[in-house]
Amino acid sequence: MYQEIADFIYETYGLVCHFVTPVDGGWLNRLWKASSCQGELLIKQYSTKRYDRKKLNLIEYALQRQLLLEQAGIPCPHIFRNGGRILHYHGDTPYMVMSFCEGRKEEPGTISLTRMESLGHACALMHLAFSRLPLTDVRGFPIDCEKLLASLWENYYSRRQCLSEDAPLEYKEALLAQEPILRELSTDFFQSLPMGIAHEDFTPDNLLFCKNGVSAIIDFDRNQYGFVWHDIGRALLSFALEDTAAGIPGRLNVSKIHAFIRGYSRVLPLTTADAADALRISWCIEVLWWIMPSCFSAEKSKATRYRDEILWLTNHWFAVDGPLQNI
Repeated sequence: MYQEIADFIYETYGLVCHFVTPVDGGWLNRLWKASSCQGELLIKQYSTKRYDRKKLNLIEYALQRQLLLEQAGIPCPHIFRNGGRILHYHGDTPYMVMSFCEGRKEEPGTISLTRMESLGHACALMHLAFSRLPLTDVRGFPIDCEKLLASLWENYYSRRQCLSEDAPLEYKEALLAQEPILRELSTDFFQSLPMGIAHEDFTPDNLLFCKNGVSAIIDFDRNQYGFVWHDIGRALLSFALEDTAAGIPGRLNVSKIHAFIRGYSRVLPLTTADAADALRISWCIEVLWWIMPSCFSAEKSKATRYRDEILWLTNHWFAVDGPLQNI
């Protein structure tokens, strides 16, 4: 298998791979690290169960934008191409090859204020570079704010109608707690937020850090037109919402939020009120993903952490500005 991959990489990209070893990560996708004549490489095989040709074409466009970000100086992997294309097929299986980025991943309990400020700065540089790209072939453009609000209501009513007696109590409470939030929401809220191309998967899995800050932003597969501050809200939830003694997200570390804002504001304006709205738009986007019966099973998974973060936002929606005003 490894020799077959090495042969394919040489035939397609002209890269000689000396060693090919599997790497953990990627939902249904497969990853390999390879030593080559061009340094360390990361080889990604896309799952044909997860992606059809249409979705793979969208990924191709998204990764072409990553190339432009690299040219603009954003710390991200270098992508190797052949004939201008990024994705290439070995039989029916799509692959891409990029440079392997060194760095460590951080969590809420380990990230320092220095790294948090660096993350804010890198995020703003990425957003600025994205804002200078054309919107041709960008998925999600334009945003229909009325349709977005309607979809939140439709999701709420549909899941409420399907509530069964044996549904987890925590799920029932989380679902019913959405109604006061939805009643407060309006299209004006969505229209007031910055829109543009965003990373849309700005999570700890896709951010690497070195001693002095961010070493690389990775996995641009999902970048598309959307609410730019979703990247900010997701970063704040992932790194500044810390656990209680019970291991459940329970308190915002305002110093870390301040550090992120300080770094971001070196490039683009961002206030504490903006940070609160970034958390709220993250709820609006992610509540559809994480507040569902399957995310309340007894089995622990990555979804559990995201679910708990959205639960925290559900419970603190009307008070999320409070802690930030103390910065």
